[in-house]
Amino acid sequence: MRKHGMRFIAGLLALLALGSTASAAGAAGPPDRYAYAGGCYALPGLPGGQHVRFQATTLGEYLLYLPDRTFIVARAGEDAGVAPEPSLAAEWVASEATGGALTLTPKLAGGRAVTITPVPADGCAVYPEAPLDATNVPGPALSYGTVNGIVEGHMHWMTYEYFGGRFHCGRPWHKYGIAYALPDCASVEGPQGVDAPFQNFFNYGNPAQPHDTSGFPKLASFSRDNLTYEGTYWRWIQRAWAGGLRMMVMGVNENRVLCELQAVKETNCNEMDTVRRAVRDMRELQKYVDAQAGGPGKGFMEIVTDPQQARRAINAGKMAVLLEIEISEPFDCRSADQPTCSQAKVDKDLDEMHDIGIRSMLLLNKYDNPLTGVRFDSGPTGVLINAANRASAGSFFDAKTCTGRLHDNTIETGSPALSALVTGVFGGAGVGGGTAPVYPPAPHCNTKGLTALGKHVVTRMMDKGMIVNPDHMSQAAVDDTLTLLEARKYSGVISPHGWMDPGNWPRLWKLGGIAFPGHSAAPDYVKDWQDYRPASTPYKFGWGYGADLGGLSHQPKPVSGAAAGGTLTYPFKSADGRGVVLSRQKTGDRTFDYAREGVAHYGLYADWFADLARLGGPQMAADMNSGAEAYLEMWERATGTPSSRACRSPRVALTSAGLPALRIGADWTALLQRAGQPQQRTVAWSYCVAGQGNTRAADVAVLSAAGKVVLVGSRAVGRSVRRVFVGSSVRALRSLRGVRSVGAGVYTRRRSASRVEVFSVRGGRVRVVGVATASLARSGRVLRAAVAQVRRAKASSVLPTYQPSKIESKTGGALRGFSLAGSADPTTNRGLALLCQLQMGAY
Repeated sequence: MRKHGMRFIAGLLALLALGSTASAAGAAGPPDRYAYAGGCYALPGLPGGQHVRFQATTLGEYLLYLPDRTFIVARAGEDAGVAPEPSLAAEWVASEATGGALTLTPKLAGGRAVTITPVPADGCAVYPEAPLDATNVPGPALSYGTVNGIVEGHMHWMTYEYFGGRFHCGRPWHKYGIAYALPDCASVEGPQGVDAPFQNFFNYGNPAQPHDTSGFPKLASFSRDNLTYEGTYWRWIQRAWAGGLRMMVMGVNENRVLCELQAVKETNCNEMDTVRRAVRDMRELQKYVDAQAGGPGKGFMEIVTDPQQARRAINAGKMAVLLEIEISEPFDCRSADQPTCSQAKVDKDLDEMHDIGIRSMLLLNKYDNPLTGVRFDSGPTGVLINAANRASAGSFFDAKTCTGRLHDNTIETGSPALSALVTGVFGGAGVGGGTAPVYPPAPHCNTKGLTALGKHVVTRMMDKGMIVNPDHMSQAAVDDTLTLLEARKYSGVISPHGWMDPGNWPRLWKLGGIAFPGHSAAPDYVKDWQDYRPASTPYKFGWGYGADLGGLSHQPKPVSGAAAGGTLTYPFKSADGRGVVLSRQKTGDRTFDYAREGVAHYGLYADWFADLARLGGPQMAADMNSGAEAYLEMWERATGTPSSRACRSPRVALTSAGLPALRIGADWTALLQRAGQPQQRTVAWSYCVAGQGNTRAADVAVLSAAGKVVLVGSRAVGRSVRRVFVGSSVRALRSLRGVRSVGAGVYTRRRSASRVEVFSVRGGRVRVVGVATASLARSGRVLRAAVAQVRRAKASSVLPTYQPSKIESKTGGALRGFSLAGSADPTTNRGLALLCQLQMGAY
């Protein structure tokens, strides 16, 4: 929207607030127990208490940090003392006491609570943290309006929990701060990292590669190619948010078979238990982020469970986080030939997952299961995964030569030596020997599609308004799933990270779902967007990405020079057009440079967004910034909101209540459920109207700052109030008793104590008819501004249709040739294949 338009709406909102937010000014009281976070205070009577930094460990709990980098600690049966490191004894629970005092209760049993009045001070030490390296971060927007921002469709924020909790080094947050979240990885990998051959082969291609394991502040080995060091530290995610990220789908990932092959574990390998742990972790992370910002709901992120909550969160300036499952054995379902789960078990567990906040789900990850067949991995990775499939599903993959244009990845038999190693590994895991089949010629399709139990799960997901993610399904299962969705006209479907033949994408777009590749170097990603972007879709269109960070996925590499059309330079402005200025990201002693390192951690996705906008131009920037809105509108339809693809009949007059679907006084959420998705979603929500002369006409609901409908108006031929129609001459209006002018061609007539009829006249004819609240009409200026919104609201009865992409047009409807999932990174292939040799004692 143009800047002057935004200023107009901001002014109108101020007018429509109607004094509801006014309050008497008064002296500020003492901070609540959350507001001390990050503050510098004197705490008289405590050791070293002249300069104390309150460092939040969670909501309302603190470390008391001193200038010499020590901590005030409780001691059992004694007064407080000082210690060099944080511990349970250093954690204090704050509660508000009378007279502005604060009671600090130690978490250490036997420690003594103190009640004290903190005095603002200066000279406190700064607790170590990663800077945001972003300025001009914007504030909230219209709570019920269109959101602007990027959608991340597939990432793994709780990776530290998987493979038994000892495979990954670091975690997204720690209650004691960054030095504990990003520790020296020698604790996992041994001195110089030489005791972690599997991780080393993933990261370096050499199982005995010595390397610098140091964590914060040095971070020497953190890079886009390091798949086992933490890349999603919370402040790095916050930097991506500052760069335009507004919607994140956070998937919980686990693999029981590979977990059980790990020699050292802290947790069990049950995939559903990992989901439960990770969801609890996400709630704790949200509390931690809120605590740093000063209280509940004040952080930059919010876990959301419905699209209305997500819209409010994003427009409040936050990043909405939707929780997803991506595991191979959902509901403990494995052994496709002899299922370990029943329909009753699936129903019970799906209800549990929904209750804890899961709103999106893949029915599998790497293996066939009793719900669905899988899309194969190819290359050496596929040989390993095929053997693991036997350990999980009870048999090797069964493939046939595809006869249609869509297919799965090619599955290989593998060399006899590698097959023998794989058999040895899984024999040690309790699976007997066996030889993988010799597969027919490619292209390959898994013979297994969506089972009856899988169809039941998809149907239950639709009943619950959940998002169906068919990525990783076999082509047969994708086809089965989309057929189910099409029968219900169900929009809630997404393919966000390249694990589906893109020839299926048009079916998703026609349903109102969304699809896009995962990630790649910026020039390659722009090329994919240019090739695969449809010319138009029936519903709101947006593009996004799936970082898959935490999912053993290498991140976008740096590209510069002529191949990249130059280089992104610092500082740069955020890709969302909000004017956030970002400089090189610095964490501890390390300064990260996207132009030289690519996406070395998640925070550099902000740089990648800006590079996409630089290379792809305004249209790509617009598509990326429409991603979050496209996702929310898809989710709204999945949860029962009618779409915008039905224009209203003009043969209904306005009453004192408005129109049948647009009711005066309705809350915006009630308006959404009753009237459906509007074509315009600002302070004025517009809906198309059918009939001759109404191509650009609209029924419009104007909302107050609080989100209540205060005016229902129409400029559609056929609409009327008191038999004064849109298009009537001004004489018809003047024939009504009690009509008065409020200026600028706007006329009113009192209908009741609470309602006023409204008319707008241009060129001697009535152009708008409407009904408003009496409180809105008390001010002629406010009413004129609201009527202007009705006149300007955009709508069209010519509804968009699906028009194919550049590549689809060239190939006569086929999107073949595009594959992210079929060619894993060579290092990843080597690392997975090496697991076999490690377990056989070769290293």
